Amino acid sequence: MAGARPKLPIIRLFHGEALFHAGQEARRFHLVRHGCVLVLDKGGERSRASFTTGDILGIPEVLAGGNWALTAVADGPTIVQPFCAAALFQTLEDMPETHNEFLRHIAQMA
Repeated sequence: MAGARPKLPIIRLFHGEALFHAGQEARRFHLVRHGCVLVLDKGGERSRASFTTGDILGIPEVLAGGNWALTAVADGPTIVQPFCAAALFQTLEDMPETHNEFLRHIAQMA
C-alpha cells in the first residue's frame, strides 16, 4: 500500500511503569493489547480512569494537539500498541469536512 506507515513497535510495561507523564506532548494514542493502564490523578495516588484489553486511550488528547494532563501507568504486566498522531490526522483529512470539524470540536473539549 503506497504511503502506508510502518506499525510502531509494541510497548511492554511492567507494573507501575509509566506509559506517559503529565506535561509530555501527546503525539501517540494507544491500544491496550493486554493488561491494564491506569490514568492517575495529579497527585499520582488515585486512578481517574482505567483502560483494559481492547481499549484505546489518548485520541482526544492527540486531536487537541496538546500535552498529557495526567500520568498513565501499567497496573500489572501490560502490552500496548502505539499509533502515530500523523496517521490519525491523515484519516481525518480523508473524512468529509463536516465529520472532520465535528471530531476536532470534540477533541477541543478534552
